[in-house]
Amino acid sequence: MSRAVSGRVVRRLTAMLAGAALAAAGLSLGAVAPANAASVVTGGVTDGFGNPISGVVTFHVQSGDSYVYSTSAYVGPNGYLEKTLPDGVYKFEFDTYGDYTEFYKDKADLATADAVAVSGGTPVSLGSWTIDQPYVVGAVTNGAGKPLHASIEVFDAATGAGLGSRSTDEKGTFKVPTQAAPVKLSFSAAGYALEYYADAADLATAAPVAATATGANVGNIVLARGGSISGQVTSDAGAPLEFVAVYAGDAFDLTDKNGVYTIKNAPTGQQVVRFVDPIEEYSPEYYNNVTSPSEATPVMVGVGQAVGGINAALTPLPVDPTRTVEVTGTVRDNLGVPVVGAEVTALTTPARPADRTNVERVYSNRQGVYSFKNLEKVQGESQFKISVNAYVQGDDNAFGLFGSWYGGGQDYERAPVVTVTPGTPVGAVDVTLERAGGIAGSVTGLPGTPLEPSVSVLGADDGLGHPSPVFFDLVDFESDATFESRSLRPGTYKVRFDDSSGFHAGEWWKDKSAVDDAVVVTVKSGQLVSGLAAVLGNRLGAVERPSIDVDYPWVGKPIAARSGVWNVQTGTDFDYEWLVGTTVVGTGETFTPTTAHIGDRLTLRVSAENGRLLGSATSAPSVKIGYMPKIKVKTSGGKAAIKIKANPVKAKKVKGKVIVKEIVKVKDNGTIKYKKIAKTKVKKGMGAVSLAKLTKGKHKLVFFFIGKGKVGSNDERVTVKIRR
Repeated sequence: MSRAVSGRVVRRLTAMLAGAALAAAGLSLGAVAPANAASVVTGGVTDGFGNPISGVVTFHVQSGDSYVYSTSAYVGPNGYLEKTLPDGVYKFEFDTYGDYTEFYKDKADLATADAVAVSGGTPVSLGSWTIDQPYVVGAVTNGAGKPLHASIEVFDAATGAGLGSRSTDEKGTFKVPTQAAPVKLSFSAAGYALEYYADAADLATAAPVAATATGANVGNIVLARGGSISGQVTSDAGAPLEFVAVYAGDAFDLTDKNGVYTIKNAPTGQQVVRFVDPIEEYSPEYYNNVTSPSEATPVMVGVGQAVGGINAALTPLPVDPTRTVEVTGTVRDNLGVPVVGAEVTALTTPARPADRTNVERVYSNRQGVYSFKNLEKVQGESQFKISVNAYVQGDDNAFGLFGSWYGGGQDYERAPVVTVTPGTPVGAVDVTLERAGGIAGSVTGLPGTPLEPSVSVLGADDGLGHPSPVFFDLVDFESDATFESRSLRPGTYKVRFDDSSGFHAGEWWKDKSAVDDAVVVTVKSGQLVSGLAAVLGNRLGAVERPSIDVDYPWVGKPIAARSGVWNVQTGTDFDYEWLVGTTVVGTGETFTPTTAHIGDRLTLRVSAENGRLLGSATSAPSVKIGYMPKIKVKTSGGKAAIKIKANPVKAKKVKGKVIVKEIVKVKDNGTIKYKKIAKTKVKKGMGAVSLAKLTKGKHKLVFFFIGKGKVGSNDERVTVKIRR
């Protein structure tokens, strides 16, 4: 049902309101409040496992002899309900997000639900309300006991209607909310055969399960590797046919250059195998050499069974002499190899590009040649743009191909037009597709520790020194932790390895914590860069060490902590300690030195925590703490007079030294290159230096003062103009 709902509740459930008992409804009331004042209704909602549960509560208010809809409220993941209601008598309905409804308290319908009186602004506590949403629980693993990321589909046992799905967690366990009536379950995972409970091959023979509020446990579901069907497809003349689609149920494969196919994870049981030529050069047929599914010879596939020798010899389709070629060309990759089965599309060129339509789509044939034969029939159009893509290929180990437009463009707007003149075929409308390269390697972790590996690839930077992401976690991992991707554009990349389970810290190739230090991988068209192996550890490390946000710590002046950059930054929490030597003198993100710290050097220690990962790092020691010096510089006649004050230190006790440096260059990352100009001692707060080394013109100088005793350090920037 659809109802308006109130704002989301975000307060935590801390305690239930207590008071005198309400005899009619078994509720507690607070102190007496003025009549007709709005009352706050609160309660705690849990599932049959005692866990907080979220959903929507609908409030039905009494109107005459019936109850009508009043309002609704969300119950958040903390299971806490709070709603302000006007005076009235109410019944409460709780809807979970798992197609289950229950009425207060533990009632099946509105008629039998408990009535609750709300009046006079008196708080009403519903107490703890357990929602008896039925669940099915269990786990999914392979034969070796490894948890699988599996999908669990739920069906009505009586009708077979789908009731939704859930996935297993990182431990392979699942908790599926469902209806009270018996259900049937199916389990599937990549690389494994579809299975129904318990060990059934189809929905009809699956065993029903009666879900319960405390979870009907179906135990550990062990999935077996899927079966396979393989064979070869040739022409009647015996020539291997590439790019023929072979189907077994919803599973399929395309034949490679040798006409060979393998349907992996084929459905178990009797399968009808069909052979279809997407290029439409050969007639479709079923196994074994028949044209209808009823005549097909069924192929029996057992769990994990490899069925071979399911071959076919296809008959060429007759050529239609009435269809003339209007536009033709060849699709090749950038290595010069013809592309079989490329999808070539002709689009119209209207005045408004947004009005364009696809008017004909064909495949390149087994020589890479394509032909349009219906463009002259397009009304009001004689100019077209040609788009080419190769989404799938027959060779499972082939490198990907990137789409393009005739003329080499990457989008419709920049593609040139092809003009069609009736009776005059247009030839050599050739298109080149860039062939991808790839990477391969492995990601492992600590022995006996869970690992959910992922691989990120970053490409050229964005002009600011930040690499741009190319893809994340799009590689295929095998059971032995090896991975492979064959879909990268040729270019240079940096590769990162992570663990989604949180038990390991990520790193960059090759064994680097910082992206700036990562080793660049060069990917070439049609080539695989292998050997990208990473062994992840479980420690957090500072890629850029922590630091203090000021160059000079002064008495009475707060300073802030900078945590640095860590190998796992997102979701990492930091704690801060301020040290003098090995003694902790403060904690927290800020620290204010006192007179007790004069002459000391300060170090920041940062402790990092991210789930199960821990680490710590320290900053470089600061300069000595002292009172803040103020520097005044006055230049005249090639000299600079320096005056320094550092309250409350008397002027005659201010001493130290000044080093003068010229700013030569500021790098893109903010690093400054200096040239030393002069130095002098400061006594009684005074000093002077010669600027004789400076040439004619403007100069940006920095006067660095290093104090002694109770006086701290500081610097002052001055721009001077030398006129000689």
